[in-house]
Amino acid sequence: MGKGMSSPLERTPMTGFNLRSIKTVDQFDLPIKDPDGNPTGVVFHLAGSTHPVRKALDQAKARKMINEANKTGKVKLPDPADAEATRPKDLAQCTLGWSNYVDENSAPVPFSTKAAEEHYSDPEMQWLTDQVDEGLGNKQLATKRVAAS
Repeated sequence: MGKGMSSPLERTPMTGFNLRSIKTVDQFDLPIKDPDGNPTGVVFHLAGSTHPVRKALDQAKARKMINEANKTGKVKLPDPADAEATRPKDLAQCTLGWSNYVDENSAPVPFSTKAAEEHYSDPEMQWLTDQVDEGLGNKQLATKRVAAS
């Protein structure tokens, strides 16, 4: 070891850490950024992996694969075209709302699952679709530190 460096075994142990001070939450906020990575002020409210809607969606997909395997004796992976076709609907179901989203006249854009699906289906909104999809895949976004009780 170099001078001034210590091995992990030589470090002084912490006095302890309450792992229950960190929680997985069932929904989280995703601040939307523009293509340059700048905040837009728009926030999408998304279902975390433990949210009932998201769990039902994930379980339905798994159940479909299991049923196919039980029928044929083979695991059939989903066709990428089918996955891409269902992506807007799946993302819309996992979108619980949005804040600070306005139209070209600065009027608030009302949230609905149908409106979200239309956004995610629009090829010109692919940048948003990708951002939401990435956010839903980032489990750390649904992990929060909570105050000690």
